[in-house]
Amino acid sequence: MKYNKSFVALVAAGLVRGSLAQTWCGKNYMANQSVVPPGGQFVLPTQNVEPLLSFRCAPVFRPYLQEDAKGAAFVVDTPIVFNWITGAEPILLSSTSASSSGSTCLGSISVTISVGSIKTTANVPLNATNVQIPVDISKLQAQKTAYNVSCSAIYTAPSSSKSQPAYDQKFKTNTSLLYLPDTHASVTKTDLRTGALWVRPANGKGGAFTPFVPQGFYINFDQYLAKNLTMIDQLKADGFNTLHPIPPYDNLTIFQEVINKTVSAGMYIVYDMRSNYKNLTAVAQQVKTYASIPNLLNWETAHEPDGNSDPQDATRSTYDLIYQMDGYHPISIVLNCEDYNFSPHVKGADIVIHDAYPIGINATYSPVWHTVCTPDFGHCGCDNCQGTLSDIKTRVQTYKERLNIMGFDRTKSVWTTPQAFGQWRILDTPLPLGSNGLLWDHFLQPWCSWFQVFQYTTTTGNTTTIEGTATNRTVLINDFVQPFIVDTERTFASYDYQGVDAGLWHNGTAYCSSVTNLVNANVYVPWKDVGLGSITNATTQLQHIFLCPQDTNATGLNFLPGGIGIYTAPPP
Repeated sequence: MKYNKSFVALVAAGLVRGSLAQTWCGKNYMANQSVVPPGGQFVLPTQNVEPLLSFRCAPVFRPYLQEDAKGAAFVVDTPIVFNWITGAEPILLSSTSASSSGSTCLGSISVTISVGSIKTTANVPLNATNVQIPVDISKLQAQKTAYNVSCSAIYTAPSSSKSQPAYDQKFKTNTSLLYLPDTHASVTKTDLRTGALWVRPANGKGGAFTPFVPQGFYINFDQYLAKNLTMIDQLKADGFNTLHPIPPYDNLTIFQEVINKTVSAGMYIVYDMRSNYKNLTAVAQQVKTYASIPNLLNWETAHEPDGNSDPQDATRSTYDLIYQMDGYHPISIVLNCEDYNFSPHVKGADIVIHDAYPIGINATYSPVWHTVCTPDFGHCGCDNCQGTLSDIKTRVQTYKERLNIMGFDRTKSVWTTPQAFGQWRILDTPLPLGSNGLLWDHFLQPWCSWFQVFQYTTTTGNTTTIEGTATNRTVLINDFVQPFIVDTERTFASYDYQGVDAGLWHNGTAYCSSVTNLVNANVYVPWKDVGLGSITNATTQLQHIFLCPQDTNATGLNFLPGGIGIYTAPPP
């Protein structure tokens, strides 16, 4: 691959780092600064006494290709809510229906999906999620520009009296359909039913699309990777499937060698624009150069724009430009702040990644800046954190709830970067494994198991390090966790028992449970209190897949501090 001089100059210019921000997450943090409330907080919706319909629809996959046209479908959600979230509208239900928590007694609505000249109508139960409606889009022209889609619904409201006949209530929402020409280059589809990515093999030789959970590392390109390409061999040998080089990519010849080597290894690359994503000319040059490489997983644009107080429209401007030029790969951003300008930044992403790193920090005093940390002041490395694994759980849930409030629960996913190191602390304990377990407990959508490190060391066999347990962990994810996460038919429930967090998947025949001890104490957890009481019996017993550290018996789990566990129960 050849690079013209203007492209090299643009990239180099964009990678020049600016001065250190004088605020972080909108807060002052230096000893010579005063306390100034940061603002930028997310506005929660007001509650409503009467029921509201949150009617939403989206294509099952983004993008669809020409080869998918006849099998295309849309997913419709019709939850009844009592908060004025985006798009919610009043719905008149019968008194019996309004008091029912299930969907079987509420009736149904007639949904019509209109895109171009195509119209499809189907009945959908009220208070239902993940209802799929097939829509043959083969008559549409595949194009780079997304189609506007209108989703309308009619609900026949019950009669309030003999003198007041039943009448129709109408609802409407909009979405977009990205229907692209077929290509032999790389394509990353997003399954909007689960948030899972679907990819072809990274070696560029073609093949079928399959679900994919990224596992890999951030690695500083110039300081480490460019000087030691054998890191790629070690990561591949340890079972990792994704590489995220941290820019700048000053030596573009070696960067191309990285691409070639990862293609040969069958590994995917995340292309990172963090240093110059606000320079749209540089962004355009990079998209033009790298969009067609066979192993591009996704674009990552802004890295902690909320912490750095980047312009609030920057992520969206870059997002729109990339979709005008590409559209075959999703776009991610990384947010650092607990609650600072969340809404404008996430409008420029398909994947919203948080990097709350609470392990080993002092949550109330910064050893770097020698100042206290409060909701209005300070920078302790994990914004508004308590310094426990519970911070990760809270951050994930908070981000997902906000996306739902904004109407993005289907179209944007929440991922994470599990902690493995930090400027603020050094980790040599199994606690990062606990953060992974916690993610399994809560992620209905897949996460990116990236550990932000500058150098991947090789300590194979040391079970207290990320590298020493890498092979076992990647096999665990691939063989046991991923099949449940990407299954569109599985159910999920979460539990909290005396500080032990648990998630339980059921795919119709088998079960998978992930449990994480979030407290610094031994906890005995009865199986019945984490959804497993009816599963464990004389003939069906849980099989432990991963234990670290804990003891089990027929009735429960004796959980040690920092412990995590993965269990499966086969079909009876």
